[in-house]
Amino acid sequence: MGATAGKLGGITVCWSCNPYCGGCKPPKPKPIKCPGCKAFNFGEERNCKRCGAVLPEREPPPTVMCLYIGKLCANPCLRHKKPPGEDEKAVCIWHTPPKDPE
Repeated sequence: MGATAGKLGGITVCWSCNPYCGGCKPPKPKPIKCPGCKAFNFGEERNCKRCGAVLPEREPPPTVMCLYIGKLCANPCLRHKKPPGEDEKAVCIWHTPPKDPE
């Protein structure tokens, strides 16, 4: 994590946020490279914006036990690796419960 700017919902955040880092909040999905034209595609689109080819499926992040809040999380940030400090309140505004298997 970089230099801290303050707290957001009880969580220390960075001055300059890299949305793909995942240090203080879940990372954004990385862009998918088109197998046809090699263009990078952002977002949830299923077809390439440049050539229209079908893009490969995104792999969902692994569900992990978050040590920070003590619950399973389907979209974890790096805070899941250690429990909160003694003076910290264990609250996560980005907690994503796992989907029930169907």
